[in-house]
Amino acid sequence: MTRTELPRWPNVVIAVGGLLMALLWIRFITLHGPTSFNEDGRWLGQDPLFWGAMMSAPPSLLIALGLWGHRALLTRRAGRAARIGYALVLVGLVVPALVDLALVALGPPLLTPVLAIGLLLLGAHHRRNPALPRTARVILPGLGLLLLAAVVFVIAVPMETSDRIDGYRLFGLAAHLAFGVGWIVFAAGLTGARPS
Repeated sequence: MTRTELPRWPNVVIAVGGLLMALLWIRFITLHGPTSFNEDGRWLGQDPLFWGAMMSAPPSLLIALGLWGHRALLTRRAGRAARIGYALVLVGLVVPALVDLALVALGPPLLTPVLAIGLLLLGAHHRRNPALPRTARVILPGLGLLLLAAVVFVIAVPMETSDRIDGYRLFGLAAHLAFGVGWIVFAAGLTGARPS
């Protein structure tokens, strides 16, 4: 690795985390069902709560590890808001993942707004950063907006209405499937990044 190259391992770790999140969400939703009612399907002897934890915790920890590996790229010469955003992203990924692992169950998405705000702050700082490729600059705030939309949906739509329109599946499509794919695109976009 020359002085002008970034390490590649964080990109791989982020992409693997995103891929696992997206694939395991598909398995989880087929076991749980599309509404708030848990249909309690089983796969490899485990219930949806276990697979929900696996969909959330290991992928989130991998993404956080990859972002930690790119901390110089994401925080060097960054303003206070960007550093706060970076910290919020790590907290929003790591804390729920550790809780899910401790419970061996998917917990409520209480820190999703924290993660969304962190991504928006980090994305706002990097919107004109030439060290970050355009794709990566667009994906950061895009992921934040995606999570905010998912949170607003959960808060604004009553449970009865949500269940009628398979709202649990809709939330998961945004907060897990699209979110996971977004991290894959972010990691791929970082291949052209250079140290700032």
